[in-house]
Amino acid sequence: MCDTSRMNGSNHQEASGESPQPYESSRYGALVLNLGRALLHVGSPAHRLESAMQIMADRLGLRAEFFSTPTALIVSLGDGSKQQTFLARSDPGSANLSKLADLTEVMDQLASGHLDPEEADHKVRAIDSAPPRYGPILQLLGFVAIALGVAPMIGGGLRETMLAGVLGIVTGLSVLWLSSHADRSRLITPIAAALISFLGTLWCGFDPQTALMPAVIGAMIALLPGMDLTTASRELATGHLVSGASRMAFALIIFALLTFGLVMGGMAGQALVGEVDLVTPSPRPAWLPPVAVLIAALGLMLLFQAHRRDWFWMLGACLLAWGGASLGAILGAPVMGAFIGALVVGLAGNLFVKFTGRPGSIIHLPGLILLVPGSIGLRSLATLLGDDVVSGIETAMLAGIIAVALTTGMILASVLLPPKNAL
Repeated sequence: MCDTSRMNGSNHQEASGESPQPYESSRYGALVLNLGRALLHVGSPAHRLESAMQIMADRLGLRAEFFSTPTALIVSLGDGSKQQTFLARSDPGSANLSKLADLTEVMDQLASGHLDPEEADHKVRAIDSAPPRYGPILQLLGFVAIALGVAPMIGGGLRETMLAGVLGIVTGLSVLWLSSHADRSRLITPIAAALISFLGTLWCGFDPQTALMPAVIGAMIALLPGMDLTTASRELATGHLVSGASRMAFALIIFALLTFGLVMGGMAGQALVGEVDLVTPSPRPAWLPPVAVLIAALGLMLLFQAHRRDWFWMLGACLLAWGGASLGAILGAPVMGAFIGALVVGLAGNLFVKFTGRPGSIIHLPGLILLVPGSIGLRSLATLLGDDVVSGIETAMLAGIIAVALTTGMILASVLLPPKNAL
């Protein structure tokens, strides 16, 4: 049976303005800290993590303050001389939507009284330590699917889509092999980018009708930190300056490493086959983009480790994002397309939370990943390294403005239709 008397006692303490007893703080402190660590591991940004932690502390009747960065969480329970401070250290997490959904369910059960704190803590630790839902083979399929899906959506034709699928295999194999060792994992971005660029250049050298850039960006989309760039912009906009600044710096470093690998691999390939066409794609059939959205949703489900039942919702998010981006292309205003796409995706995610009680990230992440300015940022750095400084700076500014447009759209969606929880 759930120990509802103690939970109700804690809520009474909160309502009366009294501080929780040291026993209660210690009893619930482990749960709060483990929950925060688990949210760090699934890649929750600072504004969502701290909001979720504060909601849970309020439900438990705890006086608490939180401070999070991408790699650490500081939790302070109580006040005055009775204050206790805890630190949870973590490696930077990556999105795991199935674990996020399971953690949200535990939080809801705890709040409703169906779980006591000890049971909730046990479940949180079990979810956090569980292996990935999809193993290496399905993860490799995810890299291939997202490459096949994204290449047509950024202008590639059949030839570029075929090349992107082949290069997606290279990306997946590189990531799976290099991530198996701590030291090698630090070289994932430059080595994968160099291999993709080198092999793609060779392909285009023997098939001049294939444009290199759409295929390369499609294959590298899973490695691009465009989502980190957008998340950093939102953290800065919501006042989480330390987390936002550190995440922004991390995104810029990843961009630089990817661009270095891209340029080195391209130079090596062109030394063998000569110059290749970068941006003039082959013809694209009208049926290809809609099919690509279906495939991209499958790839995102696998890469984000989502529940299989969420593929339908992720597909809807991809369609909304594609619609926003297409509108921007029709209007000749990619910034406006990004803003509209983010606003619609944000509203859809908040409605999803309202009617299902599940995390809005199931809608937000797939939609935003297709809107983020990662590919534009990559092009800007490649242009800078090619000594075209003016064009490179202009493209980088466009990427930054698109990130701000996405952030503004998501914030406006939260104002127009506030979600009932912070996840």
